[in-house]
Amino acid sequence: MSKTNHYPFYYKVIASLLIVILTSIITLQAQTGKGTITGTIRSGKGEPLSGINVGLEGTTLGEATDTQGKFTIRNVEEGSYTLVASGVGYTASKQNVTVQAGKTTRLSLQIDESTHQLNEIVVTETNAFARKETEYVARMPLKNMENPQVYTVVTKDIMKEQVVTERTDIYLNVPGAVPNFLAGGSQGMSMRGFASTVGMRNGMVTSAVVPLNPIILQRLEVLKGPTGTLFGGNRNVTFGGVYNYVTKQPFEEFAGEVSYTTGSFNLSRITADVNTPLTKDKAVLFRLNAGWQSEGSFQDQGYSKNYTFAPSFSYQASKRLKFLVDMDFTRGTFTTTAISIGSLSRVTARSFKDLPLQYDRSYINDGIDINNGINNIQARIEYKISDQWTSQTNYLYSEGFYKNFLWTTLSMQTDSTFLRTVRNQKPETFGNTQFQQNFIGDFMIGSFRNRIVAGFDYNNNYNKLNRVTLTYDTVNLNRPLPNINADKLDELAYKRGFTSTATQTNSYGLYASDVFSISSQLMIMLSLRVDRFSTDGTYTVTTDQRSGAYKQTSLSPKLGIVYQPVKDRVSVFANYMNGFNNLAPVLQPDSTLLILKPQYGNQFEGGVKLDMVRNRLNATISYYNISVTNSTRTGDVNGRTFMYQDGTQRSKGVEIEVIANPVNGLNIIAGYAYNENEYTKSVASLEGKSLVASPKHVGNIWASYHMTKGAVQGLGLGIGANYVSDAWLEATNTFKLPGYTLVNATLFYDQPRYRLAIKANNLLDQQYWNSNGTPQKPFNILANVAFRF
Repeated sequence: MSKTNHYPFYYKVIASLLIVILTSIITLQAQTGKGTITGTIRSGKGEPLSGINVGLEGTTLGEATDTQGKFTIRNVEEGSYTLVASGVGYTASKQNVTVQAGKTTRLSLQIDESTHQLNEIVVTETNAFARKETEYVARMPLKNMENPQVYTVVTKDIMKEQVVTERTDIYLNVPGAVPNFLAGGSQGMSMRGFASTVGMRNGMVTSAVVPLNPIILQRLEVLKGPTGTLFGGNRNVTFGGVYNYVTKQPFEEFAGEVSYTTGSFNLSRITADVNTPLTKDKAVLFRLNAGWQSEGSFQDQGYSKNYTFAPSFSYQASKRLKFLVDMDFTRGTFTTTAISIGSLSRVTARSFKDLPLQYDRSYINDGIDINNGINNIQARIEYKISDQWTSQTNYLYSEGFYKNFLWTTLSMQTDSTFLRTVRNQKPETFGNTQFQQNFIGDFMIGSFRNRIVAGFDYNNNYNKLNRVTLTYDTVNLNRPLPNINADKLDELAYKRGFTSTATQTNSYGLYASDVFSISSQLMIMLSLRVDRFSTDGTYTVTTDQRSGAYKQTSLSPKLGIVYQPVKDRVSVFANYMNGFNNLAPVLQPDSTLLILKPQYGNQFEGGVKLDMVRNRLNATISYYNISVTNSTRTGDVNGRTFMYQDGTQRSKGVEIEVIANPVNGLNIIAGYAYNENEYTKSVASLEGKSLVASPKHVGNIWASYHMTKGAVQGLGLGIGANYVSDAWLEATNTFKLPGYTLVNATLFYDQPRYRLAIKANNLLDQQYWNSNGTPQKPFNILANVAFRF
């Protein structure tokens, strides 16, 4: 069979334009008669401060600091100036600075919290929940208002206020996101109609098994839409987006916090966060986060335990060179069950609310559990090549494993009977190693500013599986429940025989992205990735055979345009974004081999971003349309089932996010998402159907107020709600996953040396189920105390 060129014409046009831009950058970079000011803003404790306004008196030149407290002011005429750093809640700091043509002036400033004459702390920080500056979303420093992509950032301030103990608590703050749970211990979310349970760690690909403790997190970043151009394809991203866990990093002063949380269902949780410099010159820094948690269940059986140890080191070897090593080691044991409908024709119920299963019964016991863990070792080397270029080298070793794994599914056969089916896996390992090299530039070509990242990455993913699925018994709800025994499950598993396999894949990516500023208000983003995927297939131990080897090349472009009719305040944007999944060849019934192309998700999106009233109102409104092509479907030919690759799917909708600080002390975050997601061309039973666990309406709001002065300064109250509409449990859209409304509230008293908080979850005592059919927690209460030093 002859090979054909499957790449559309516009891919070639994009690639050609990108080559032209990169060539121009290399050959036409011009000298400028203006200088640059760059620096870092820190608090009195040495922590980098984001969102601080830095400007030059008497000019319109200025910049806000990013998440590392860094700022850069370019195109400054030669001369002497007064630089002012200010932020609501902080005392303004001024410093004289001299700028020379063609040179960069570097500064390091400290600003302190503003105080009253009686040394009363005035807590007036504006919009603490709207810190959106991040280097990971675009892999370069780029403001939210300059970025044509939609993304959400959930900061540690929100996590602390909401007394977060599980990752799914964090997801409740992301517009359009619905928490889901993989039986193996990875918690994730569905967004824009697509589900994922594997996120990124500081922009790198983690193992398929991710039992993560929120104590290690500085923030969660959720990037919306297909993101294959910079983040690659396959399991680490979906066409709905990708989420990135950003871990806590060391800073220059000694500080720490110890926290204890107790609550319903015998919850006991203790965490510690300690930071310290290791050398007098503060070149070597160390930070340790650790946590232990144990919790029972609202059901008659069930439990969850985990612990985390997460050290991190940084070493500023010189003004240009910095090293960072960041690790976390987590172990967990827990029980879980799933519910499925084994026979729709014999089960009359059409919703979980109609099933005869008791909400507070697990139908297993504590011996049917899962024991897993993850080891992450991540390293970064940053080197300042010049005033315009930085080299960033990243490495991540990530390994997840199951020591033992017993996952039970209750499969309804009739209105009164169900099968208990158990997947037995032991031991299993999932690993991922990634190397990434980025070159990040920010420079002028004539009067045009270019911000570029060009790089490559290598990703090696492997798994060693050892599993068998067993039907343990059939249970009649009208009779006593038979015991289920882990030893017997092992005996049945060894009698039937485990299936042992090993798979390894490699992918190589080359990418570049340029944000080209036609003016200070009009910017164009042009990006492209070339990805090469290869695998030798899956090796099966019992047959000593390997099958499924293939290689595949994908092109993933990204285009964006941003126009700011009011600079740094109103931004109108549009984007085209692409993601991809590699698909292996399929052997047809007639013994021919169907060579599959990559599956693509293509998004067109437009909207507006607002950042008004000195950052007191931050909002994003967007409409998106995602079309999925090259999906596989089956078809019957003379009684034989053949595979075809002409399936299509469409997901479209509207998303709104608002983050507001109307008055000092009052913070509000709110979001709404409407999504329509259906198979537009598929097998007859699925065509026109919606994806499973894909609700049309999702809403969230959280509002909190704390006293900023007076005798009860630091006393606060927060209350929020989450609404998720009905969805479908299974692909034929027959059995319903009921919608729900959650109402949560917290009362807290926050002081410089300690914090007290009480949190009430699910105040309406709603009964609701996740995408696995697992019942979720009813009304419950948490109490937290934290001490700072």
